[in-house]
Amino acid sequence: VVALAAVGLARAGAGTAASTTTTSSNSTPPGRTFIDLVSELPTNLDETATPDTASAQLLPSWSSELVRPAPATPGPNARLPADGAVVPYLATSWQRDANGSYTFELRRGVRGDSGNPFTAADVSWSLERAVARSPVAPFLFALANIDTRHPVTILDSHRVRINVTAPSPFTLSVLASYDSAIYDSVLYRSHASASDPWAQQWGSTHSASFGPYWVAWYLPRREIALGANPGFWRQPYYTRVLIRQVSNPDTRLAYVLAGTATHTRDLNWGDFQTAVNNGGSDGVTASILQTGPGVLAWHLNIAHGPLANPLVRQALKLGVNRIEIANAIYASFDTPSALTIPAAFGQRQPATFDPQQSRSLMRAAGYPDGVTIDIYTNDTQAGGNAATLLGFLRQQMLQIDVFLRITYVNNNDQLLALEQQGALESTIDTATPLMGGAGFLLEEDANTALDPVSPAAQEGYRNASLQPLLDQLRGSSTAPAADTLTQQAATIIDSDSPTVNFVAIPVQNVTRANVTGYAAYTMPVTYYEYLHPTR
Repeated sequence: VVALAAVGLARAGAGTAASTTTTSSNSTPPGRTFIDLVSELPTNLDETATPDTASAQLLPSWSSELVRPAPATPGPNARLPADGAVVPYLATSWQRDANGSYTFELRRGVRGDSGNPFTAADVSWSLERAVARSPVAPFLFALANIDTRHPVTILDSHRVRINVTAPSPFTLSVLASYDSAIYDSVLYRSHASASDPWAQQWGSTHSASFGPYWVAWYLPRREIALGANPGFWRQPYYTRVLIRQVSNPDTRLAYVLAGTATHTRDLNWGDFQTAVNNGGSDGVTASILQTGPGVLAWHLNIAHGPLANPLVRQALKLGVNRIEIANAIYASFDTPSALTIPAAFGQRQPATFDPQQSRSLMRAAGYPDGVTIDIYTNDTQAGGNAATLLGFLRQQMLQIDVFLRITYVNNNDQLLALEQQGALESTIDTATPLMGGAGFLLEEDANTALDPVSPAAQEGYRNASLQPLLDQLRGSSTAPAADTLTQQAATIIDSDSPTVNFVAIPVQNVTRANVTGYAAYTMPVTYYEYLHPTR
């Protein structure tokens, strides 16, 4: 048994950090406890920290927003909601004003675990904090046309207006993001200082939301324990949630099969297949919660060299055997992808494979003897499947006389920095939209004017016809207009092929069979408050 230093909150108090000694094991505690085993925990619990996958998957479980993303029925063919599809959360209702601003009625009788009541002042302070310190909020608020100089007008203690400079189809989606989380401002301010006016240091190891859970303790790289918030407006079935980092996927599966853990995901696909085939005898269900919206993709720097030729890019797209790659990586649990919009949003995804046409395009492009292309990646960026993917891709590209020169950059931050500098000929990345539907994904990926570090900016991609469409989409006020602009923009990007999509990534759900309440979301998250035993 290993002794660990725990960072914890004093229940219903000022939240002073305390160093204690505790133990971490994989035995199941008594009572209504849910144990989730994850491959990685966030290194920082504050939404103003550098974004990472672990934070995006876990922080929403105990954060609180005005609205939440609308859920979809889980399954491999789940159709995720469109942009702006949200459900009430801290706000019970809202009305869109003529200029695109939103007036929200706030939920009454809600308290944080500190005992502090939720009011309009918390909304105002929290969104001002996001504008001031969040690395992601400036992009999101710009996309939603939220007025960053005056984001919130307090109308009374339980009514606010979110101010915009123009209508946008993305405003509600942005307000559903954990980057727009609403905090217990009184508790946060009690931990602020002249050098840290937004209490980011305290927030890195603590929580202060009005959500269903609070962070009772945080053991970096080991465990997060969540306790139920008595001031929440519902009573979750699970009064305690233990989120434990267990890097080895075999070990995670073994604990769930043994009944000493409740849930896991991100297994290797051989283990997942084992869980599908044999989990029933151990009381475990293994299923695909959703396919996408994440996509494993080949990003091409089209600023110079052979990849600047659109015929070469079309040849690469036609020369990829997506079904072969899909079967090799995901054991047939995936969806091949060819277009810009992931299949989960309802766009048909043709898995075209035509090496003969691909070779003809290479000759027409002036490369009858083929080309050599540099690829940079690492196992993290390739979703843990770099060796398998690159092995198959190398053989497929040889069929069309494209020779791949592969470089592994083991430091993920270094690889991202090189990508943002536009210094790499091509990369393989796992791309997941921050939120929302197909229109949001297009803006995030391709609007270089709004996001100078977008994939399109990194790829050196520009299209004179595309930017006006994205600008119109950002300011469109009706769903039909937004849908039309989305399709037009997607068609342009697909014909230019700055990115070759391989497969839409399936999201695993391995759980004790008697637990239900899981759903599909545009950002895959396990909301523990909705889970309960089968009734």
